[in-house]
Amino acid sequence: MQFVVIGAGNIGAVYGGNLARTGQDVAFVDVWPEHVDRINRDGLRLEGLSGDFEVRVLAVTNFQKAPKADAVLICVNAYSTAGAGAAARCLLKEEGFCLTLQNGVGNIEAIQEAVGPNRVLAGLSFMSGDLAGPGVVRHTNAGPTYLGELDRSRSARLQWLNDRFALAGLNPMLVEDIVETIWAKFVHNCGINAICAVTGLRPSQIHAVKDLDEFQSKIIEEAVALVRAKGHALTGADEVSKIKEYCAHKSHRPSMMQHLDRGKQTEIDSLNGYVARESKRLGLAAPYNDALTSLVKGREFRPSISGEDV
Repeated sequence: MQFVVIGAGNIGAVYGGNLARTGQDVAFVDVWPEHVDRINRDGLRLEGLSGDFEVRVLAVTNFQKAPKADAVLICVNAYSTAGAGAAARCLLKEEGFCLTLQNGVGNIEAIQEAVGPNRVLAGLSFMSGDLAGPGVVRHTNAGPTYLGELDRSRSARLQWLNDRFALAGLNPMLVEDIVETIWAKFVHNCGINAICAVTGLRPSQIHAVKDLDEFQSKIIEEAVALVRAKGHALTGADEVSKIKEYCAHKSHRPSMMQHLDRGKQTEIDSLNGYVARESKRLGLAAPYNDALTSLVKGREFRPSISGEDV
């Protein structure tokens, strides 16, 4: 059975690398030529929580050179979802399926539009990785991987995927309502990623700055208000306390921090930016998410500025 991972960055490398380590056939599609070249020449090296090891896998920049897939894992940033969906449509075998492991909302619908509504499984990851350089990724956080069918069934393909993720140490957890779980993760990401990206602090350091701790609470409260206004029931009685408790024990670098550090576009528009836009559309106030979105966009613009300040 063939896996193709679209996006060989922080998350894609952790999942694809660990699957390959257990004997699964894995190929990667990624847009970074140096990364792809290093993987093909020296193998993909993973370090950190899942151990230090190298796997020999095929990596390509042109998806048309990848093998046909039984399962396509989509691990790209949200702004690249449409392109990844188009690639997956060409790569999937007749009975193949896609799994999205992305942050933000709207990814499922975009992939379904590309490959068909019945060929998509949804997932969300509490794993984290840190791209150390071409061909090298550090596994920095080993949380659960939630998986589910959109129709809430326990299908054979879902169980097949669960078994292979379990063997690879990817901590799968099958959930009945994956959509509600994704909305909860959306609030989680809104409350952490952009704050760390703008300040340079790790999640566990946010609480040490009183004003920032209060700012985080407001960010989460606005996101919760929007999600509930859209008719989604969050399982946590107190999302603010739940997210702060999570932060207290985590010192990894969230993906948005890594993107800004490398001068790359972030997923802010599908996280805090979505909260700001959708709240405005529904007549809700979200000034904290609006402000945070503007700050991240300012940081995104910064690498493009040339010359010295005068």
